[in-house]
Amino acid sequence: MNRSSCQRECDVVEALRGGSFPDELRSHVGSCAICAETQPVAQMLLQAASVVRVDHELSDAGLVWRRVQARKQEIALKRATRPLIYMRALSVVYVVLFAAWLLHSFWRSSSMEQISRWSGSQDGTACFGAAIAVVAIAIGAWFLLHDGRRSGERVPSM
Repeated sequence: MNRSSCQRECDVVEALRGGSFPDELRSHVGSCAICAETQPVAQMLLQAASVVRVDHELSDAGLVWRRVQARKQEIALKRATRPLIYMRALSVVYVVLFAAWLLHSFWRSSSMEQISRWSGSQDGTACFGAAIAVVAIAIGAWFLLHDGRRSGERVPSM
């Protein structure tokens, strides 16, 4: 009759887990085929478990703290550069609009004389440019104030 388990099988596993393998149990493993198969399997599983345990141990508190601080600085840097990116895009729009308006005003003029005697104050170019600059500054200031309120930070008063 073939047996599929041995009463001492649990003892073999516990002895391997505990690290002490008595001589009596060693002689039983030599005579029992089931326990002889259990021993290498249990050793392999215990080794795999120790590798997994080492890989998943908790990190040092200092390492975790440094990682958190680095992440916090990264978030602060992204938050600080957000308005700069917005203002860069706004300045590109401003330049494109001003160039389109300037080309339109030159296209509208019938002669090239206006280019040679062009003065910013005569045809309103300076006033238009100043108006666009004021609008760009107002939009940028609004964005900075709005972004500060959203993130819970207030702009310091003078």
